[in-house]
Amino acid sequence: MAGQQQGRLLLIRIETSPGNPENLCGFKARSFNMSANEVDTTIPDCNNPGGAVQKTSQPGVTSRTFSGSGKFVSGAVQAVLMGHVRAATVFPGEVIVPGDGTYKGDWMASDFEVSGEDEGTMEFSATFSAAGALTFTAEAGAPANTILPSIAGIAKVGETLTALEGSWSHAAVFTYQWKVGGTNKGGATAKTYVPVAADVDKDISVAVTATNTTGTATVSSGATADVVA
Repeated sequence: MAGQQQGRLLLIRIETSPGNPENLCGFKARSFNMSANEVDTTIPDCNNPGGAVQKTSQPGVTSRTFSGSGKFVSGAVQAVLMGHVRAATVFPGEVIVPGDGTYKGDWMASDFEVSGEDEGTMEFSATFSAAGALTFTAEAGAPANTILPSIAGIAKVGETLTALEGSWSHAAVFTYQWKVGGTNKGGATAKTYVPVAADVDKDISVAVTATNTTGTATVSSGATADVVA
């Protein structure tokens, strides 16, 4: 899937067309810095003007920067980026910080350097600074089951059983594994299952796996009565 986050990497993604952010490839090292200037709010003690003063501060101008270095990988995303680097223009994009969320808005390449040798792949280093107010979307938590899955239908040969996912916190995609007598049934990974003659006198259950960008969790339903002919 284009632009899909691989593993738990810190990523910067650049829009190559409106609403279509794509990963900037090649990074081997990356960092994301969130800082704010200190505004000195220290006030001397009026009752003891010659005494020690406690320094106090409050946040000032905030800064959000993404930096990294790695192998220069030519391609459509790199070409779009280099156009903005040469023209010193801003571009829409987003930084994905695992465990935190996504910082989306306008960015600029405040520093960009390429280097190379007679042998080996050309490398680059870059720093991207927020060029305007960013929106923040918190990362969804890993799926967590709150009501166990169940099975709708009658455990009878030829009758359709349907897996009901139960309730989960956080959005997820579901997959299924049906079990006969507590053992995985090969190939039975659809939302529905139809018992066959070999299942008679064995109970049926289903394991439901929920997956999102943060993690995966699997829980099983209770078992049906034994399958009848």
